[in-house]
Amino acid sequence: MNEYFSMPLMGYKLRGRTKNFLVWATISLCLFILIIVMFSNLLSAGLPDFISDMVSSVPGSVSGSGGAVETPDFKDFGVNFGLCMQLMLIVGCVYASYLGASANTNGRGDSDVTFVYSLPVSRVCAVLTSFVAQIATLFFYNVLTALVSIAVLYSNNKMLYLGRVFLAVAAFFLIEIIYLSISFLLATFMNSGSQASSISAVVVTVTVLLGLIGSMSASLSVLKILSPYSYVSVFGIITGESRLYVVGIAAGVLMTVVSLVVSCVRYDKIDLILD
Repeated sequence: MNEYFSMPLMGYKLRGRTKNFLVWATISLCLFILIIVMFSNLLSAGLPDFISDMVSSVPGSVSGSGGAVETPDFKDFGVNFGLCMQLMLIVGCVYASYLGASANTNGRGDSDVTFVYSLPVSRVCAVLTSFVAQIATLFFYNVLTALVSIAVLYSNNKMLYLGRVFLAVAAFFLIEIIYLSISFLLATFMNSGSQASSISAVVVTVTVLLGLIGSMSASLSVLKILSPYSYVSVFGIITGESRLYVVGIAAGVLMTVVSLVVSCVRYDKIDLILD
């Protein structure tokens, strides 16, 4: 087991993420609460009518519906909360992508090398342990997201949505792991941690845009497979119309496995690679 996983290295990785985790969790979860409060205030300011007019102006050929586009009932708590959770998924994907990119680029630093040469820890063990540490960080982040969501439900007397929130957070975790894996793989070919932020921003932006384009037209729906963000509809889960993109999930699992294998192979030979 020591050949593939190291508890001392795991603890070191988690401790190194503590400050970043606390800052990100505090800012993102406060933003989540702020979005919910602002969205509620916008409802009374005529937001539903504005969105209805905007959606009705979209041609049916573009939306893929072939006719009038149905506008959600924004006065419904589930619709409002579902939209806020969908936005939070983007935030979680950015964080997961950053974790994956920074974990692999920073893994070439002196601290990791010290573990590799001072303890019976192989390069492959360092990669796998680092990956597990990032997943653990994501898990704690999603636990906090779930707690804040439950607090929102309780304050609005909407605890009947509790089961849907747990399912939505599980979907968060699944999609975030896919983004973590993609960035983890891409960062294997990068040299510095300063490139991690760029990688995470580009990966999330491009994939979300591909998902949106694929949703706008049936002829372009194949693009959704390139967008992990579109694999699960968090909005659908909250509103009781859960949709699961099975092919995309399978592709995401495959990407996770491939990224780990390639990362392990390249990192194991990193001393022989001249970047």
